[in-house]
Amino acid sequence: MQENQLYFLMVAEELNITRAAQKAFISQQCMSNHIKRLEEAYSTRLFNRRPKLSLTPAGELLAQTLRQIKRLEDNLRSQLSEENFNFGGKINLGITWSRSSILLPPVLTQYRKLYPNIEIIVQNNVTDNLENRLLCGYLDLAVGTGAINSPEIEVKPLSRERVFLAASDHLLEQFFPGGYPACKERFRSGVDLADFAACPFILNTPQERFFDLLTDMLDQQGLKLNVVFQSDSSDIRSQLCGADLGASLFSELLLQYVIRQNKLQPADNQLNIYPVNGEFPDYWMIAFYHKKAFQPQYLKVFIEMLAEQAKRCCACAGGR
Repeated sequence: MQENQLYFLMVAEELNITRAAQKAFISQQCMSNHIKRLEEAYSTRLFNRRPKLSLTPAGELLAQTLRQIKRLEDNLRSQLSEENFNFGGKINLGITWSRSSILLPPVLTQYRKLYPNIEIIVQNNVTDNLENRLLCGYLDLAVGTGAINSPEIEVKPLSRERVFLAASDHLLEQFFPGGYPACKERFRSGVDLADFAACPFILNTPQERFFDLLTDMLDQQGLKLNVVFQSDSSDIRSQLCGADLGASLFSELLLQYVIRQNKLQPADNQLNIYPVNGEFPDYWMIAFYHKKAFQPQYLKVFIEMLAEQAKRCCACAGGR
């Protein structure tokens, strides 16, 4: 594809010339010039500039066509890599922030030994944005959570995750003064969130799928938690729990952050991890890719390695 066409796709995705230019590491004026030259080449207007930037019908048609061309080129490149492994290959991987630091270091270390000629480019984002970037042709593979909306995407479940509560010894002592420390043993079989109604909570941000899961579950039970902090970083939420600022809820894989934090906690103020009682919708970590994209063997192996690592991490958390 020509440079002008690639830049057009970036602006079509962002619908903001400044952000697209930043992602391409060029100036805003340079990006505008590329779009102008493309409009002159096709003798048509590709974007409406007011009231805000949007694609014209001609721009929509061009974006759809160029995405198909890009996918064909990517498929050809992957097939050539498959035929001649020394040619090398590339995986554009999108993954949510919290999961990347748990899954990728061990997987990439092992994968590199098997496929030293494959380049992996990692992009972090929330699942909804990863889905959009995959459809636009910027990703070969994405790892996220929950359901995928587009029928053009193939989904491979990696692991089903349960929901757990993490709370420090000091926090339990403060909010269960009459039942501490006996409650620690009682909670091991599961906790009811209604019992923690007065306790401060540190939750995810609304941009994350896990937040939607919790909201639906709380609505079903008619509960409202005392939320005092929100963060999209599982690491920060674990640290705040360790500082006795509140309890938090984690999906099973992300308990790895709590386990790490416990290594830094004093012996008399450990973070306790308890399964949460109640009916939760199925919450899956998934790998997903475009149905029409060619899947070389090296990509299939990478997906299998991600699945194995996810199972190991969940088993470790569950048997902590």
